[in-house]
Amino acid sequence: MNIFDTILVQPLVNILVFFYSSIAFHDFGIAIILVTLLIRGILWPLQSQTLRSQKGLTKLQPEIKKIQEKYKNDSKKVQEMTLELYKEKEVNPFSSCLPSLVQLPLLFALYYAIMKFSDPAFIKLLSPNAGIWNYLYPWMKDIGFVKSALSVPFNTYFLGIFNLANKAMTSFSPLVINIEVIITLLAGGTQFIQLRQVMAKQPGTQAGPTAALMYMMPLMILYIGFILPAALPLYWTVTTVMSYFQQWYVMRGDVEELDKEAVIEVEADEKKAEKKQLKGKKKK
Repeated sequence: MNIFDTILVQPLVNILVFFYSSIAFHDFGIAIILVTLLIRGILWPLQSQTLRSQKGLTKLQPEIKKIQEKYKNDSKKVQEMTLELYKEKEVNPFSSCLPSLVQLPLLFALYYAIMKFSDPAFIKLLSPNAGIWNYLYPWMKDIGFVKSALSVPFNTYFLGIFNLANKAMTSFSPLVINIEVIITLLAGGTQFIQLRQVMAKQPGTQAGPTAALMYMMPLMILYIGFILPAALPLYWTVTTVMSYFQQWYVMRGDVEELDKEAVIEVEADEKKAEKKQLKGKKKK
């Protein structure tokens, strides 16, 4: 095993096997969903920070455009005034980078861990020093229910309906409703909806290269989902739905904060109006 496998992939393989052997009831699809939910839950605070940083930058776009128009012939001044604006509004344009850098290796590791189970050689369980056994920690091998689960052929089916080791491309037929194709289409569809939600919140992204991403990314997911085992589009669908929910939740929180700020402003205006009335009465 290389360093990437040892540090990230191996722990995730062990978690997948643990869930598969216990609360997933020997269902690989349920194990994938549980592990994906666990990882997304761990990454929730970091992703929320990223979303809030992006939201703060989006709110400043109108003011940044004004600065760019005012000093269009002086790029150095634009940079200085933009940095001052960030400082004044207490927005760090780089604060969303670190969470993203932390998240990506973990999400890629989860992808690689899931893909290993789609390899027949990995799940044959013929030798105690090969395949899954080679990735399990010694203490994991000693757990009774893990031993029991791996004493029989590994079940790569999801809910007993379709085999996650199959590829949509090889089982595709225009005359037959194929569950592998459906889950692949679902992965692309959820990705499109999630990107559309993001771009709807950001002015100026409805046209040009950014808008093209809204169509290119789902198409790329569809292509990958068709040529790789169905375990991948299932994982992608779950993580995209989780991401969509988190974006909705974080943005909803921002709306509530804005509503509170609006109420405070209204109350402040009412107090000012009352003071003016009192002053007017005193003068009379």
